[in-house]
Amino acid sequence: MTTHEYDGFTFDETTSAALLDAGAVLPPGVTDREDADALTVRTYTHTALDERKVVRLVPGTLGEAEDLALDFLGLAREPETPEAGQVRREALGFPAWALVNDPANGHHALALVRDIERLARQTKSRPGTAKEGFEALGEQLGRAVPHFLPTFYEQAARVFLQHENTTYAAAFFGKAREAERVHALTVDEERQRAVFLEFAFAGALTVKALKEHVKALAARLTPAEAWAQYRQLTVERCAAGMPPYASLPQDARALIKAAGLDRVTEDCALVADLLASPAAVRAPASFWSTYRATLAALAEERPDVRVRLLEIMPAGLRRSPKDDEFWLALLAETGADRLLTGESRSGSGSADGVDPADWLSRWSLHRKHGGPVGGRSPATLALVERMAPRLRAHGRPVDLFTGRWRAVADLDLLDLCVAEDVPLTRGTGAQLGLGGWMQDTGSGRRDLTAVAADPHGRRMLYDAVGNLHRQRVGTVLLDKIAGHPVLAGVIREWLDDAAAELDGAAGLAGARAALERLRPFRTVAARISPQAVARAAALDVAPLLGNTLRAGIPDELGWPALEEAVRRLEAETRREGDDTLTVQESWPALIVARGHKAIVVGPQDILLDHDLRLPVELDRWQRPSFRYTDGELLVMWREGEKQHGYWSARPAEVFPLGGEKLPAWYSSGDAGEPSIPVPDGGRATGGRTLHAGDTVVPPGRPVIGDGTSYWRQGRQGVRQVWLEYDPATGTHGRASLPAFLRSGIRDGATLLQEHCTVLPLQPGLEDSPFGTDGTVLGRWVRTESEGGGTRTTVGTPDGRTATLPADSRIPGMPLGALRLPGGVEPVVVTQHRQIILYAADDTKGMRELGRLTPLRRGGEFAAGTPLVPPADFWHAMRPRDEKASAALRALSDERARELLRAGARVLAERQAELAAAKRADAASGAGDGRTTTAESQVPSAQDVLGPVVAGTLPALTEPRVFTGVTALVQAVLRIAESVAAFVEPPVERPRTEPT
Repeated sequence: MTTHEYDGFTFDETTSAALLDAGAVLPPGVTDREDADALTVRTYTHTALDERKVVRLVPGTLGEAEDLALDFLGLAREPETPEAGQVRREALGFPAWALVNDPANGHHALALVRDIERLARQTKSRPGTAKEGFEALGEQLGRAVPHFLPTFYEQAARVFLQHENTTYAAAFFGKAREAERVHALTVDEERQRAVFLEFAFAGALTVKALKEHVKALAARLTPAEAWAQYRQLTVERCAAGMPPYASLPQDARALIKAAGLDRVTEDCALVADLLASPAAVRAPASFWSTYRATLAALAEERPDVRVRLLEIMPAGLRRSPKDDEFWLALLAETGADRLLTGESRSGSGSADGVDPADWLSRWSLHRKHGGPVGGRSPATLALVERMAPRLRAHGRPVDLFTGRWRAVADLDLLDLCVAEDVPLTRGTGAQLGLGGWMQDTGSGRRDLTAVAADPHGRRMLYDAVGNLHRQRVGTVLLDKIAGHPVLAGVIREWLDDAAAELDGAAGLAGARAALERLRPFRTVAARISPQAVARAAALDVAPLLGNTLRAGIPDELGWPALEEAVRRLEAETRREGDDTLTVQESWPALIVARGHKAIVVGPQDILLDHDLRLPVELDRWQRPSFRYTDGELLVMWREGEKQHGYWSARPAEVFPLGGEKLPAWYSSGDAGEPSIPVPDGGRATGGRTLHAGDTVVPPGRPVIGDGTSYWRQGRQGVRQVWLEYDPATGTHGRASLPAFLRSGIRDGATLLQEHCTVLPLQPGLEDSPFGTDGTVLGRWVRTESEGGGTRTTVGTPDGRTATLPADSRIPGMPLGALRLPGGVEPVVVTQHRQIILYAADDTKGMRELGRLTPLRRGGEFAAGTPLVPPADFWHAMRPRDEKASAALRALSDERARELLRAGARVLAERQAELAAAKRADAASGAGDGRTTTAESQVPSAQDVLGPVVAGTLPALTEPRVFTGVTALVQAVLRIAESVAAFVEPPVERPRTEPT
């Protein structure tokens, strides 16, 4: 390799080429590359400049054009032009080429310079407009001096290349070549060769332009010259990142044949250069298939080609197992596979530099082709079996799990690797697609004995069985999976575990989760695990109801003022169209609105009932927004990009609203972060205090306060902190914590400041079910290591704490222990937008009682609650009926069993009555096809269960507690029905499914 020294530094050809390509200026004379040019120092004088001179650094090739361009401005060049260095050679562009080759018409070119500069400024922000502008200038230039068009269009292409817009650059380069053909222009071979190389290296040489150039070369040059130019262009184009095009082998061989050269020799030289390019990985299938024999011959001549083939994962092939196996066959024909297996052969090259684990990891990822897993590949399995000894010897783990979207392993390949004791990475959250594996009819399916015998592999199979219901596996496919000798055993384990979970469930949530695990297998359960079916059939559902009611239910607490507000909205506003309930915070008050009415609900009473007076009708995506302070309600809405509002005490005074921007559309899932009323009047929202009458809405940020001091949310780096905050000015100071939050700090623990809150105690909240110290409300939350996990503890101002143990695997963040009548204190946890109640059990640990969604009805777990308030507003909830709660605490399983037995009886009677009504309506032809006439006379399930609940639990005289208990009785009976359906699955119609 040629080297040059300059000032103590050595420059080899590789380094020089890389520096030139990067735009560097090399010292003079350090490279003799063909694409290097001298950088000259040109000095110009002008009579108007007196003794001052203009110095320009110009590549030597462009020097004459620079002289002519400055001569038009009256500048004269001094004779001496010393060389300052070397740069990459550039072809004469526009207007330089015009000035050098046709100075008489150079004014046409110079007249466009200002327009070109103007369009160049638009190429990044408005490329389409710039493209149209260049095209218009080209039409203008073509009418006067068409021989200027090639260089003009090339210059336009360079402008787009400056902003990496290769699409438009390639289009204008094509226009330049089209102008040469249309106007039959004389081609400067040296200049055209240079511009083709320039645009090939920039990645802006399209296949169409290259194929047209092949034809032109064959017509203008001798065959040998045509082949030399084409070969250089092709290699440079690939080096710039463009993959070989589909018909490249045919074009190349046609030129080789015309030049009378040896095809094998030239093919090998060309393919060797193309393989070295990073773009070779995207070469099309035609390239590899045409040069298949060439690659084998080249690998024999140059063993390093085998290493390069192992580096390539052929992205240009199609995504089928057949194409994958074609590539493996190519590796075998070239001998590259022997570098993976370590099988030596004279002249095959050393395998020491090849990492088989790395190749197999990359090949596994490649075969997924962007999906979860590829089709079955016997050739891959055969190769890996040969690689196994070397993989074991190296000891580096193979990654079979990594994928583009999720971690899924090829089950056959995994089984083979486990059987051969190949080291594997343990993929976190890795999955196995049993459905797709069973449906794949290709040869080479393994029996999975090895992966089932491996503890980690068996756990993955176990999890895969549990995920079958998410894959919508039909009955026929499930039967096939259940008929597999190994998978049948895994399904048996799954069914036995789920049946044990169902049998040991202490509440509704646990029983329902266990049933969800069992239900997908009901058609095969009796055949696979009769003992699991028998255990499910023996389930006693009475403890599910007894445990739930003894642990406490949300309906035992209520917020009478909020329930009254919801009742008024139900009675006084229509419920049709998009008249959904709007809920917004004004802590400790809650604003509820629908239709024409908004009600502000305080802890004890309704504070304001306001009929809205909006001067415009909002569209279906918008709702008015509200703020409440100083006894007045601020009503706000958007009209296009403008905001307006009025205060409830002066509804006729509508004003433009400044400050915080209202949301462009309404979202019903969040009431907002609590703001805090200020003792002297107004409301602290994170900015300046909002007072009644203000026309500017301060910004809203999470705030906390203890009644005398305030903090707002901020950040120090990536960590969230609480910043001391003055509501009067809206400014913040240093980071600190209220005394209550500081009490939660402990050595070795982390205080989760973003999940902590402190709110000043307000009238009506003294008996908060979360507890208070008489000054503040809220919670601190901290985490600390425990074993191999993390224990999370929440503390409330009254000194109580609740802990989620590290082994509980309970997601979400605890809010505190909720004090219910009768001495029970379920732990409240928030997860996403749900609130979940857990009961602590000495034998079963933390068990889920049920879930609620704030700003929605209570649902099955709290059927008596018309609207679940956000968690920070639960401080306003109070016991509904101490006697009713005491009756629930004292409920025995035997009493619950009597209640369920009677409830099942009346529901069965109702079902029989309903069936008779349907038959009667069918005979008479009555009804609308959905709810028939006689059917509408049948009482609802809640109606028939009501007397049963009242007779068994006479102490439940409070209507909302009674409603909640009745709904839970019905929920337990539904679980009993689901168990019965699993034990005796209905006969299904035979269905034809793809095998």
